[in-house]
Amino acid sequence: MHAQEFANRLSDGIAESRLATVPPTFPGHSPAARRVQAMIYRAVRTNLPVLLVGPPGSGKETIARILHHFGGGEVPVLDILDAKSQRPLPPLGGFTYLARLEDLSFEEQARLPSLVGLGRIVIATNLQPESPEGRERLHPQIVRWASGVRIDVPPLAQRIEDLEFLAMNIVVNTPSRRPIGGISDAALDCLRSYRWPGNLDELRDVITHAVKNGTSDQIEVRDLPAKLRMRDAQKVRMQSPERMLCLEEAEKQAIKRALAYARGNKRKAARLLHIGKTTLYRKLKQYDLE
Repeated sequence: MHAQEFANRLSDGIAESRLATVPPTFPGHSPAARRVQAMIYRAVRTNLPVLLVGPPGSGKETIARILHHFGGGEVPVLDILDAKSQRPLPPLGGFTYLARLEDLSFEEQARLPSLVGLGRIVIATNLQPESPEGRERLHPQIVRWASGVRIDVPPLAQRIEDLEFLAMNIVVNTPSRRPIGGISDAALDCLRSYRWPGNLDELRDVITHAVKNGTSDQIEVRDLPAKLRMRDAQKVRMQSPERMLCLEEAEKQAIKRALAYARGNKRKAARLLHIGKTTLYRKLKQYDLE
C-alpha cells in the first residue's frame, strides 16, 4: 500500500470513528435557535474561519464541538484554547477553538492568520464587535478575517420558549436516584420568569440542583435553588389583589386571542404564548375556556 493511500484510509477512519459517536447538539425550536442551527449547517460546509459572538454560557463551545464533529475531517481532537490563560499562543494547526478573543492584545490578534496556517479555527468573543467595548478590544481586521462565517449566539432570555425543552434535556442526561417525568407548571413559570444572566450554564446548574434535591416524580418549585424560590415568592407578594385581577384578565384575553389565531390548535397556541401545553390546559380550565 502506498503511503498516500494509507494516509487517506487513516483520515477516513478518523472521520468515520468520530461520526459514529453521538454528536453534540444545539437544541431548540425557537426562531433564535433555528437561526443558529442554520448558520452551523452553513459553517460545517466551509473551511472558512468562524466567529461566534455571544454572552458567556450561551453555548459557543458546544457550537465549536459540533463544527469539529461534522467538519473536522481527519483531525481527531478539537483543541480548546482560552485566550485569557493561553499566552503566547502556540501554532494552531488542526482544528482549534479559541475562546475570549477580546483578552488578546491587538498585536496577538493580528498574528492569528499566520498561526492558523492550513488548519481550521473557530473564534469566540463575549463582546459585540459593533459595541464601544468591542471596537476597543477587538482588532477590526481580525474580526473581518474571522467572520468568514459569523454566528450570533443568543442569550437564553431571547429563546425562553426553548426553556422547557432544554431543561428536560438536562434532566434526562443527569444521573438520578428516581425517575423524573417532567417539571411542574409552577416550577416552569418560576424558571421562565427568571432572566438567566448565566444562560445555559446557569440553567444546567439549576436543573442539576433540582434533580439532586427533589423527591417526587417531577421537578417542583421547592426543588429549585433558593435564589429562584425567593424571587418567585417576592414577585407574588408584590401583587395587590386589584393587580392580580388585572393580570388574570389580561392573561385570559391573551389566551383567547392565541386560540383564535391558532384556529383552536392548543399546541400552536401554547407556542404562541411561550408556555408549555400543560400550562395552557391548566389555564383553560382555570378561566373556563375549554
